[in-house]
This record gives sequence, C-alpha cells and structure tokens, in this order.
Amino acid sequence: MPAKPQSERSVTRTYRTAIKIGDDFITIEETITLPIDADDQMVQQAVDLGWRIFRSQREAVEQQIAHIREQHAAATTITVRDPDAPASERQRNFIATLQQALGWSSEKLAAFAQEHGYDLVALNKGQASAFIDELRRVQDEQQRLAVAEERARYANQPASDKQRNALLALARELALDADAEAQRRFNTTVAQLTNEQAATLISEWQATQRASRPPVRA
Repeated sequence: MPAKPQSERSVTRTYRTAIKIGDDFITIEETITLPIDADDQMVQQAVDLGWRIFRSQREAVEQQIAHIREQHAAATTITVRDPDAPASERQRNFIATLQQALGWSSEKLAAFAQEHGYDLVALNKGQASAFIDELRRVQDEQQRLAVAEERARYANQPASDKQRNALLALARELALDADAEAQRRFNTTVAQLTNEQAATLISEWQATQRASRPPVRA
C-alpha cells in the first residue's frame, strides 16, 4: 500500500468522559483530527496543538455535561419515595463519596450542612436528596474553576525553546520577521511570548506554509 502524501498525514486526539444522570450513564466523546507534516517542527507543533486541543475538548465536554444536566433537571421531576423516612444507606454513602471528591473534612461537611439548614445526623430521604444536589453544585463549580485555573496557568507559561525554534524556522521559510510579527500580534518579542501565544503563531504560520506548497499530484 503506497504511503500517504505528506499533506494527508494527521494527528488525532480523543477525549472521553462518562457522567451519571439518575440511574443512567451517558458517555461523551470528542475527537479532533488535524493534518501535520513529518518533520520535527510539525511533530512539536502536533504536541503543542494536542495539548491545546485537550484543554479545549475538556472545556467543551464540561459545557455539554452542564447542558445535559440542565435538560435532565428540566424534563424530569425527581420523586423521592417516603421523603420523611430516614436517609437511606445509599444516600449517605453517596454523600460520603461527594465529600471525598471535594476533598472536605468531616468538619467542613458538617459546617456546610449547618450553613444550608441540614442536620446530618437526622437527615430524612427528602433532605438527603436536596443536600446531595447542593454538593453536586459545589462539585461542578469546583471542576469549572479548576479547568479555568489550569487554562490560565498554561497559557501564561513562557514559550518553550522548541516552540521558539519552530517559530524561527517557520519565519525563515516564510520570509517573515519573527519579532516584527510577534510585536504586531501580541505586542511582544519572540523571546517573551507565552506558551499560548507561541502555539497560536505556530498554528497560523504552519497553515500559511501548507497553503504555499504546490498541490500533490496523484
């Protein structure tokens, strides 16, 4: 089988997650495939781009999860059987699971419960269900903030040596003044670019590089 032309080579990244809605599990999967070239510059670009794709996919999945939960909550009225009966062992185990996921101590969980008007010792089924919803909202917000913080931390890291070398090599091939382009786009020099800024320029310049190449004939 003949090898694929350079322009047809690609990199694929898949992000997959499963969420529990009621008694059902829903799987969400995001896959993105982008073309790359075979040289070292393009391998480095694929690595950098793969990480950016991963972060973007995770944010997209978090949004989908939130949307699905909103739709589920709007379309389904949850009925708790015997709401005045003592909280079930399953409910208490789930509260403990959420407490662990949040990284809370028993004291912090008790303080949160008291703040929201719940007595953990005397919870009935209806109260336990509402308290679980409160904990889930906190967990969702905690995850959203973690994603935002990670994105900001990564974006503001200095560009790596490999990124700068790739930019300079691309600039030579495209007859660009790398510092002038960095100044025009981000009001800084190549040496002062952040990780995110460098990755953006690499993607843009590589697209220009591909567009400038003659088409591959069969």
